[in-house]
Amino acid sequence: MPGTDMTVTFSHDQALVLSDWLFHVMDDPAFTALAEQDPAVWSPLWSLDGVLETTLPEVFATDYGERLDAARARLLARLDRKQPVRPARGGAGGTERLVADWIHEGGEARLLEHLSGFIGYGFDHLDEQALVGALDDTDEAADDRWFEYPLVGTPQLTVRMARLVGGTGVSVSVRGRIDDVLAARIETLLALL
Repeated sequence: MPGTDMTVTFSHDQALVLSDWLFHVMDDPAFTALAEQDPAVWSPLWSLDGVLETTLPEVFATDYGERLDAARARLLARLDRKQPVRPARGGAGGTERLVADWIHEGGEARLLEHLSGFIGYGFDHLDEQALVGALDDTDEAADDRWFEYPLVGTPQLTVRMARLVGGTGVSVSVRGRIDDVLAARIETLLALL
């Protein structure tokens, strides 16, 4: 009912991860452009951001990064592997777009599984087996040494991965007819992994 305040409950881990995510995306031009499509969304976003910042003492802790990583790991461990995901609006109606970032090594199967859920692709054990040893000879510095994997859903996505030079992470790029909603989901997933 209009005029009635709503209460939203987050676990401590959810609040910490969401607070950090909001801190990073609120000034991101892509996020700003998405939010500008409906400027009314800024009011609840700023309210949520303000509440989280004033109630989470961890944001000032010297071990903030470690606490944040631990919270992320606990949340990812609790995700229901078969949890239904609301399809992106517009399906394959987006424009050809590339979303890129990096993930921690070992998160490749989880990445493909969640991307598959976003687009209605039936990810299974055969897809997971395709990853075994697939990144062993990859190198992000050499374009011809990336592992490429198609996910045939709506829209079809091409996922490319390569080990980071001198690191323990994996560089990831996702290409396809990606609308703004799907792009936001992919960016969030990459940030969590």
